Amino acid sequence: MASIYLASQSPRRKEILKSLGVNFKILSCNHKEEVFPNENVVDFVERNTKEKALNALALIQAKNEIILPVLTADTVVSLDDQIFGKPRDEDHCISMLLELSGRFHKVYSCVVIGELVNNNSEEVNLNYEIVESEVLFRQLNAKECQKYWNTGEPSDKAGGYAIQGYGATFIEKIIGSYSNIVGLPIFETCRILESKKISFWLK
Repeated sequence: MASIYLASQSPRRKEILKSLGVNFKILSCNHKEEVFPNENVVDFVERNTKEKALNALALIQAKNEIILPVLTADTVVSLDDQIFGKPRDEDHCISMLLELSGRFHKVYSCVVIGELVNNNSEEVNLNYEIVESEVLFRQLNAKECQKYWNTGEPSDKAGGYAIQGYGATFIEKIIGSYSNIVGLPIFETCRILESKKISFWLK
């Protein structure tokens, strides 16, 4: 039996949770992401991930699903305090990659485990962690950025690249958590799981 819901369609997060030995069930939950005016990157990723968790918990109640904790996560790329989301199209992806070219940028992930307190519909507990990593890109040119777009890999990735795929060839150096850049920081996720007494392979 599942011990937690994963409210995410990300195959990367699904693979990471499987590798940790967590028994989970996918919960399909739509959430509209919107950056507020003058909202900084850390505030956005925290607010957005918590909103995902609250929406997922509300959905569980509305559908009379089995009450379990919900794990949500969000990962964003930031350069000069500007948020780089998923590319809208080829031109947008190439533009983002060229901006990241030859520079360090930051990757932030927020992980939230939300649960109803004593199955109470009005009382919710959210445990979360925010993780920051830095990534240095080598110098890129437009031709290789276009070739990368044609692989199909960057279309659903924050910042327009995947460190676990072909995008790794662009990366000269990382500082911090690799799994954070993939989309789910393992150390911090396990720390929250342990604090909530949710089992994984070590526990």
